[in-house]
Amino acid sequence: MKDLLNYYYYLYPDKIGMSSNNYYFEFKNHSFIFNLYNGNLNEIKDIYNLNNYMQFNNYKINRIILNKDFEILTKKDNKYYILIELIINDKSKINLKDIIEFNKVKLNINLLNRTNWINMWKNKVDNIEYTINHVKNKYQVLYNASAYYIGLTENAISYLKYLGVSNTNIGICHKRININNNLIEFYNPINLVIDYKVRDLAEYYKSLFFNKNIDIIDIVNSIKLINMSDIDYIYFYVRMLYPSYFFDMYDKILNGNEKEEKLSLITNKQGDYEYLLYEIWKILKSKINVIGIEWINVSVKSFR
Repeated sequence: MKDLLNYYYYLYPDKIGMSSNNYYFEFKNHSFIFNLYNGNLNEIKDIYNLNNYMQFNNYKINRIILNKDFEILTKKDNKYYILIELIINDKSKINLKDIIEFNKVKLNINLLNRTNWINMWKNKVDNIEYTINHVKNKYQVLYNASAYYIGLTENAISYLKYLGVSNTNIGICHKRININNNLIEFYNPINLVIDYKVRDLAEYYKSLFFNKNIDIIDIVNSIKLINMSDIDYIYFYVRMLYPSYFFDMYDKILNGNEKEEKLSLITNKQGDYEYLLYEIWKILKSKINVIGIEWINVSVKSFR
């Protein structure tokens, strides 16, 4: 690894650490991560351009470093890596304040756009329905659970279509937010996309719900304190309906990165999550007159 860094970047670190397939080192009082890149190769220029845009406008973000050939990616053992200088080298866990501050970033660029939720979610459902039929004998628990979360996704799509409202509050967001992420990961340019700003908030609360033992009413009270427009609340509710947490687990199981038994961490909290959705809808209804998802409302009222 030292030889590669010497050759491609003219960097000569004394020590190199490794964590989660990424390499960490320091050189001349600067910190770096040689980050494994598993994403879409066709998006790498957009990732670099977005990173440049944020740096040019003095937004907090870690910085992509080109190699000696002025290329973004460097290949090692048939894997691609990106060198990133850690301008923000802080291993503190992210919190809600970090997300709200990041959402203030102003946007004047259209790259890595993820705002077409309806089409993307339709494609996700089609992909799940196709693949699950090929692996149902191997992953019976996953197969049995998939219908519920496909149905939840279809509810989210239908709800957005039914309301027919457009949102212009678009900004720089993260592919996924996890409450266990630290600030190095939070400010990693590889993790960024363009989407409705409520994306990060919704994914944060999903992660909070499934990864921490916290009272639902405390989550609801926290959401009430956030200043969102009526349209943002609609998109926030729809994004909470979309079960990204299940699809992430689905991919990990099929790729051999997670055991099928871990699915119970999601399915065991299914009823409580319906209650959270119901409470969020009540917040939305207090602002604008909109119907809820009938089966969720009925389910919650039947068991609470």
